[in-house]
Formats: sequence, structure tokens, C-alpha cells
Amino acid sequence: MVNIMNEYVTFTEKCFDKYLKMIFGKEHDKKIAEAFINTYIDVRYSNYVDEPSKKVTLAKKLEKAFEDTTKQLVSESEPEQKELINNYCTFVSYFYGLDQLYILESQKKIITTIADKRKKLLNVEAGTFETEFNSELKKDIKKRKDFLDSFESPTFKLNIADFDEEYALCKLDDNITFPELYSDVAIKKAREKDIINENLTQILYLQITSKIVDDLIGCEFDKKYLVKLPSSFFDKKIKINSLFSLIDSPYVQDKLRLVVDFKSFAKYRGYVTEYMRQGFIFAVYLDESFDYSSDNIEFLELFEKILLHNDKYYYKDLKKNGKIKSRIISVDEVIWWVLMLDSYMSS
Repeated sequence: MVNIMNEYVTFTEKCFDKYLKMIFGKEHDKKIAEAFINTYIDVRYSNYVDEPSKKVTLAKKLEKAFEDTTKQLVSESEPEQKELINNYCTFVSYFYGLDQLYILESQKKIITTIADKRKKLLNVEAGTFETEFNSELKKDIKKRKDFLDSFESPTFKLNIADFDEEYALCKLDDNITFPELYSDVAIKKAREKDIINENLTQILYLQITSKIVDDLIGCEFDKKYLVKLPSSFFDKKIKINSLFSLIDSPYVQDKLRLVVDFKSFAKYRGYVTEYMRQGFIFAVYLDESFDYSSDNIEFLELFEKILLHNDKYYYKDLKKNGKIKSRIISVDEVIWWVLMLDSYMSS
């Protein structure tokens, strides 16, 4: 299975390098282009440049990031390259307007502006530049759209339950039909078998990654998704590596929270903490195995979110704990969670 985010980013990088080659021709500098493209990708899909700029618009973040990249490149380069670097900064500032999944009239205007700037700064006649640029952009947008559409499935669908404006819990629904001779109990048992459950989990991770990519393209940066990680994966190195390869992107990791129950964490703590060190972010569901003790409370500090029912005897004490109270999600506040969470985590 493919890492959707990485594939999308790689294609976008190639597109922008191609556009810069069209703009600069023989003057194209691969190193300078790569520095600006990397800056664009990182800020565009993380919506972050630095803490002081955290609350400004994405456009302002990109502007600041390009200025920082320009200063760094100028300081590291020969003096005669300063003008070229500044010209690259000028042209990459139009990337944001071109980075769409649909052909818009504004893009044609941007390409006209690029052509005018190209003539003024690089002393290059437009010729067929605008026509060729528009043609390439249309082809690239179609390829992007076709790539993302290829992950839509008539069989599987994400079911998303919002807890609040920031967090949502995800599960996979399907319309797979079984012969009538199978009872509901038999079907449930079949779905819960490790190999079937693991295959469905891979599809779930692929679907949620596709949703995250759609969010980031649409500049929806606030939503984070909680998704289960079945404990059976921890005993199967090849399978868990294959699963994690689907979400191994800093942009996806930032939006995804892998939920393990406390029983699984206690058994596979070394594995979980190692994946945390690799950048994956976890949440924990406090099942019946959780023993309210000082040692276990310290372990809870490892998790960004802690899911539990508010009828637990230790619920009020945890809500008073200054280090973890802001991480607690009461699953009883969302009825969808109450109805399915225990079976969801045990499957």
C-alpha cells in the first residue's frame, strides 16, 4: 500500500521544480530551487514556521519562511548569486496560488503575472510561455485529482464522530455482504479474527490518511483524528512496519492519534515508547485493566489524550491532576462513543 501523503508531496515537489525550470530556463539552479520548494512544502502542509508567527495567516507564514530562506541562502552563497536568489523568492511566492485541485481563473492571472515578472526580472520574452505553463498546470492538477480520487472506495467508508472542534474518533464502515446462512454472531467473530481485523485496519489507516491529505490541501489544520491500533500488530514486525509506513509522514503524524488500550500498553510498553520516539503520537483508552496508582498515573503523562468513562472511581481525581487533566476525553459526552468504544477497542 502507498503512503498517500509522501506520494502527493513528492509529486508536488516535482511540479514546482518543473515550473521553476520553465521560468528560469538555463539559469535554473537546482540547489536554490530545492531550498525554496522544501520551505514551501514544510510550511504549506504543517501551517507552522515559528512560534511568533503561529497566529498569522498561512500566506503570511509562507512569506516569512521565504524571507528566512532567502537570508540563509544569501549568507551561504557567493555575492553574485544574491540577485538570482532574490528572483527565486519572488517567483516561489506565487506557488500558494497555483497549489489547487481545481482550475481557477485566478491561476491564469497568476501565470500572466509570472510572465510579466519573468520579462522584467530575467529579460525573457513571453512567447508561448503562458500557454505552455497553463497547459502543464492543468495536466498536473488532473494528475493530483486522479491520484486522490483513486483512494475513494464504494465498499469502505470512514465513520467520524467529533468530540469537539479539534478531536474526532474514526472507524471503518463497510458494505460487505455475507450469505444469509451466516448469523450476526458468526459475522462479528469473522471480522474480529486477527488477520481480517488487521487487513481492515490497514484500509482504515489508508482512508484516514486520505482524509488528512484532503484536510491539509483544503487548509483545514485544526482537526486531529483518533484511530485504534489493535494489539495483535505488536507481535508481527512486518505487519506493523507495513501499517506504520502508511502514516510515516510528519504532516500525517501531526494529525493522527493512535489509540491503544491500557492493557496493550502495559504489555507492549517498549514498542509504544519506541514509536513515540519516532514521532508517532498516541492516546490511551483506560480499560478495566487500569490500576489507579501513582506509577500508572506517571505513564499517562506519555499520552496526548486519555480516553475514559466518567463513571470510573478515579475519574474525578484524574480531572484534578494538573499534569493530565487537560488531556482527558470523557467518552460519555459523545453517545456514538458510548455505544461502540469498548467493542471498538477490543476488536
